[in-house]
Amino acid sequence: MVLNATVDVNTTIPEALVNTGLGMGTVFLVLILISFIIYLLGFIPTLLYRDNRKKSDTSVKIPEKTVNEVPSEQKEVSPVNEESRSENAQIAAVIAAAIAAQMEEETGMPVPTDGFMIRSIKKRTFSL
Repeated sequence: MVLNATVDVNTTIPEALVNTGLGMGTVFLVLILISFIIYLLGFIPTLLYRDNRKKSDTSVKIPEKTVNEVPSEQKEVSPVNEESRSENAQIAAVIAAAIAAQMEEETGMPVPTDGFMIRSIKKRTFSL
């Protein structure tokens, strides 16, 4: 038994190109589908914590004093007293609350305030 396989080159090249095109097209479609699924995974934390965000009020109240105002007691150079320490603690608490609120807004997940620490508060002056 002799098989006589004669295949014309003019018919195999277009078939090979069609097979290559279908294979590459399928791979790229699956990659696009996978990237879309990964994109949708970013919305899962927002959906999970949506109920918690509605229940808790995360608004940060801004103190009435601005940063540039200096109380008259602190204009003179004086040693650190208990009043300035408590004022620094209040400022640190406000800054920590603002950072936590901003991080929660960006990530969509509640952020514990014990995860970071304010080590120093430095007053900066800006000249216009």
